[in-house]
Amino acid sequence: ARTGEFKQVSRAFELAGHTSGVYDFSFSSDSTRMATVSKDGSWKVFNTNIEFEKGEDPHLLVTGKYTGSGPAHLALSPNGEVVAIASGTSLSLYSALSGVCDKVIDNIYPSGSITRVLFDSAGDHVLTAGEKHVRVFHNVTGRRTAIASARLRLSMANNSAATKERLEGIISTAETFLKSLKEPLVTKAK
Repeated sequence: ARTGEFKQVSRAFELAGHTSGVYDFSFSSDSTRMATVSKDGSWKVFNTNIEFEKGEDPHLLVTGKYTGSGPAHLALSPNGEVVAIASGTSLSLYSALSGVCDKVIDNIYPSGSITRVLFDSAGDHVLTAGEKHVRVFHNVTGRRTAIASARLRLSMANNSAATKERLEGIISTAETFLKSLKEPLVTKAK
């Protein structure tokens, strides 16, 4: 019955696997992915599209290492394919598909640390806050993961002509954008 009275808070699930405290966490826009970053120097992405009512726990999808100094801030792109980690004055962008560090932007705020990191709602930009300023960067890692995801889906059988055309369009648009910024089309392992 809806009486407006509070009944209880119940545990939905736990994310395990870090060996030290968690600095930050973030969900994808549809809450099917969740990322964490820890004092142990690792970050993880979990599949949270689970039946927690039945006691199912999230599944670890990928883990990576970050080389930060001190506390870290984390954001997961809306589609769950890019992890942004800010530590000190640096921002690192990782592919949540492979765990590889794709891009590092150093010295964003010369005299202070990054205090917040997030993606815009479309995932086209990653934003940082610090020193009375917000800086906005193109999410080039997101374009590269879009290419990788679309190529993977294209390699699967059973694609309709419309799906094939849509995926080829995603690849073409992302490649054109990356070329306009003189960015590589694929992630280079670091």
